[in-house]
Amino acid sequence: MMNLKMIAAAAMGAGAMLAATAACAAPDFSGVWMVQRFYATGNDKIRTLDGLPLPMTPAAKAEYDYLQKREADGLTVIHNTMLGWPKGFIQASRGNFDFKVVQEPKLLAFFFDEDHQYTFVHIDAKHPANVKPSFLGDSVAHWEGDTLVVDTIGYNGETPLNNIQMSAKAHTVMRLRLINDGKSLENIISFDDPGAFTRPWQMKIIYDRRPPKERIPESVYAENDHDLASLDEQ
Repeated sequence: MMNLKMIAAAAMGAGAMLAATAACAAPDFSGVWMVQRFYATGNDKIRTLDGLPLPMTPAAKAEYDYLQKREADGLTVIHNTMLGWPKGFIQASRGNFDFKVVQEPKLLAFFFDEDHQYTFVHIDAKHPANVKPSFLGDSVAHWEGDTLVVDTIGYNGETPLNNIQMSAKAHTVMRLRLINDGKSLENIISFDDPGAFTRPWQMKIIYDRRPPKERIPESVYAENDHDLASLDEQ
């Protein structure tokens, strides 16, 4: 009888451990995703989460107005992709191209169709003491329930956000979580960049999961780039 009680107790304990493990398991972001059209860069509009105008500094606003006018006049606006520079995660994820997420317990890797850009997010890690500035910045993350909180610093001042240039002082925090029964991925981004904006602000992007066996193709912007050759005319 004692043996039966011990076996039953062990079984109950094992079941409880399995349940706890399942409850603590991280959501699976792996797969191929594409931004929903409403949040894409196509209409060149950035929607703040609170619905207020983008809080640009005077210098950022002047540059933004200049570039917007060039586009309205049909003149070329040189952006990172034309020069072969990375756009950074936020801008690249808003393009009408697929991106793939590869997930490991301590690492999230993003691979973009457009110009083969990639970025890594280190989970439960700390930023290096001396972060080398880059287009993508340095990203570390931790889980808060079902939400992955991604903290990025170390931007180099050349990372675009439409016709706005994020400064080297930029600090972004992304909160990623699955919604719509795992069919969509929500990204709430907080910006704190006193070099480009007068106050912190937020935006939202939603991506849809692509079919299970979808592969990201090759897309190289320079193959169809006819703009740089005509710059002398402008």
